[in-house]
Amino acid sequence: MQSNKYRNIAIIFFVLGTIIIGTVFFFFLPEKDKSIVNSFTLFGTFLSLYGIAIAYLQILSLNKINSETKFAVEKSLLRINQILSVSELSKANKIIQEIQMFLNHKKSESALIRMKDLKGILIQVKYNEDLVEYTDNKIYNQNITDLASDINNLNDFITGKKTGINFSKLNSNLEGLATTLTDFESKLKFK
Repeated sequence: MQSNKYRNIAIIFFVLGTIIIGTVFFFFLPEKDKSIVNSFTLFGTFLSLYGIAIAYLQILSLNKINSETKFAVEKSLLRINQILSVSELSKANKIIQEIQMFLNHKKSESALIRMKDLKGILIQVKYNEDLVEYTDNKIYNQNITDLASDINNLNDFITGKKTGINFSKLNSNLEGLATTLTDFESKLKFK
């Protein structure tokens, strides 16, 4: 659409310029200056100005295309980052389900390993630019703190430093974290 506009302007400019040059040559130049050389000079000057005008219009057109392309690329990158963020949050939720399964089957060592993996993901998510508005809050930070505490307690239980652990509280903390992550995921999906 924009290129048609510039094309029409260029055609109109060329036609008007040719008419003006012809008018100047035939009606306003003295008889002694009406020669082939002068006609080529006038027409050459006009073509030079016409070329400059065409180049300027091309630069405007390219600048507009460049701006539109840059905007489309930035929009695509934002959407890709959102998709990757949703993927990370889904992965974290799956890990929470694995941890809960391991705990239900009394596989504390496997649960501990996955809890450490989960903690790493949560820390990465915390510094994701697309999620900062969600993760920069008290609840999310409390979830990470609770997870770190649960990791320490489970580790102490496995190594024998503790004789018991409140698995109900541990599971409750994991459920709270899963709810928070699902909320983030939904906000990102429908943003």
